[in-house]
Amino acid sequence: MKNSHLECTVLIELLLKVRSYVDSPNTDVSWSRFKDVDEALGYLDACIERLRQGNGSDIGDLKIIFAPTGSLQEISISSGWGNEFIEISNRFDDVMANGRKLIE
Repeated sequence: MKNSHLECTVLIELLLKVRSYVDSPNTDVSWSRFKDVDEALGYLDACIERLRQGNGSDIGDLKIIFAPTGSLQEISISSGWGNEFIEISNRFDDVMANGRKLIE
C-alpha cells in the first residue's frame, strides 16, 4: 500500500500521544488489562518500536485496546483524559478505515 508509511507515522504519533497521557502521576490502570502503569508504558513502547521497524503485527491488538471499553479508554476515563482519548481514538479509527491492510 502506497500510504502505509504515512499511516504508520500517524499511528506512531497517536501512540506517543496516548503514552504521554499514560505516563502521568494520576494514571489509573485498574480497569484495564495492564497490572500497572509500567506494563502499559512498556506495551506502548514495544508497539511504537515495531511500527517504526515496519512491523504491523500489533494492529489487531491495537484495534482491541483502542475500541470502546478497551483498555485505553478505561485508563483515559479513570485518569481524567477521556475526552482527549475520544479524539485520539477517532483518528485511530480513521487510519484503520483508510488503511485496512496497513502492514501485514
